Amino acid sequence: GFEGADPELAAIVTLASSVDYTTSNSSLKLFVPLADPAEMLRVPAVPLGTLLSTTYPISSRAPYILSLLRSQISAKDMMDPELLSKLILNNFCTVPAKVLLQLATSFRDGGLRNRAGTFFFKEHLGKIKVPVLALAGDEDLICPPEAVYETVKVIPQHLVTYKVFGKPEGPHYAHYDLVGGRKAVHEVYPCIIEFLSQHDDVSS
Repeated sequence: GFEGADPELAAIVTLASSVDYTTSNSSLKLFVPLADPAEMLRVPAVPLGTLLSTTYPISSRAPYILSLLRSQISAKDMMDPELLSKLILNNFCTVPAKVLLQLATSFRDGGLRNRAGTFFFKEHLGKIKVPVLALAGDEDLICPPEAVYETVKVIPQHLVTYKVFGKPEGPHYAHYDLVGGRKAVHEVYPCIIEFLSQHDDVSS
């Protein structure tokens, strides 16, 4: 068992993740204007599906909604069409207002902070003492490589490994391709396993 084991992490892996989007052109900026009305009206969630249907009437009927969101989710030919359809139709209905409010802070000076606005996560990344593998996708519109790097650059450089998946000639990686893309099992997963294995000091 794990009795007596050191509870601290041995290593960290992040996939298409950032705490500071101020220097990037992330498509998440489209949702930031919704934060203030959501807070003012005290709504529990933002009905994204309904908003899309109202703003773009044709988006409520397949396959238009798929074409609207496809490039945000997956690069061309990188995800099984059926899986992509299920992902879009089942995961983009509502956004909890509290999540939206906190996400909006990642586009402000200082980056992501707690709900009280008293703890800035970026300020503490320099205190990391374990190896970090930060992965990005070359065609990720939600968390572009430059957004990932904005977080990477404040982590002690001798501890961080930054890698962007995707090649100029293809295949390319969008946001969800790092997990569900057809190449992930052959390229991304082995990279993660190798990194974690290198820093796994737990004896068998």
